[in-house]
Amino acid sequence: MKLAFTTLACPAWTVARVVGSAVANRYDAVDFRGCLDAVELFDSPHFKGEGLLETAARVADAGLAVSCLGSSARMAVPDAAARAAELDAMRRYAELCAPLGCRQVRIFGGAAAGIEDPVSAAAETLVAAAEIARGAGIEFVVETHDDWKDTAKLRAAFDAAGRPGGIALLWDVHHPWTAFAEPPETSVRNLSPYIRNTHWKDSRPLPDGTRRLCLPGEGDVPLRGIFSALRAVGYDGWYTLEWEKRWHPEIEEPETVIPAFAAFMRNLERG
Repeated sequence: MKLAFTTLACPAWTVARVVGSAVANRYDAVDFRGCLDAVELFDSPHFKGEGLLETAARVADAGLAVSCLGSSARMAVPDAAARAAELDAMRRYAELCAPLGCRQVRIFGGAAAGIEDPVSAAAETLVAAAEIARGAGIEFVVETHDDWKDTAKLRAAFDAAGRPGGIALLWDVHHPWTAFAEPPETSVRNLSPYIRNTHWKDSRPLPDGTRRLCLPGEGDVPLRGIFSALRAVGYDGWYTLEWEKRWHPEIEEPETVIPAFAAFMRNLERG
């Protein structure tokens, strides 16, 4: 099992502290989604010029991989101008990958509202993004997020694009379940064999209808069933903690959740 965590969990941490925590808790990789004050990595001095090389060396010297780079780029956009802007962001992320030895860049599905045919619009972006990915020797992984938490709809976009090489899927296991109570077996059936990465988090419902993120195993997301469904199809990709501390500062601190997730996942692996 390959464990990673995204830097959403620790937005105030330096690269050195991120790497140190990953090593101390026996993770295999770091997924960079923002760095300190910069949400987009290409805005951070740690991912430019000498700073990028220093970051890459620090990660490699620690025996870690960079599993993925978390972009904000979207596949579903209303027009050609918007698509060009999203593809430009994808190119900028793709250019960061080689120095870091990274093979994946996460992109979002994006909003479907205001788009006459969202599946066709998404497919057009995927075809263009696939060319960028193949040229860089990477994959863009589309997350089950935004208006694409319905895994059948996301799969439809892939089918419409002709399932191009260089494009794969990132299953955020929280979203299809909390949005639609989609059973894990359904998610895996719709997304397999394109799942290359997974984002993990747990939550519990509150009386006002919202949900509160919580430590893995303390909520109602069927994490054990999700793990079993992935193992049943031979999944061998990343198991990535996505703890959204950057967006929700009130939730538990990274010093608590990063070791807790590693322990929880190793317990699942033991059965």
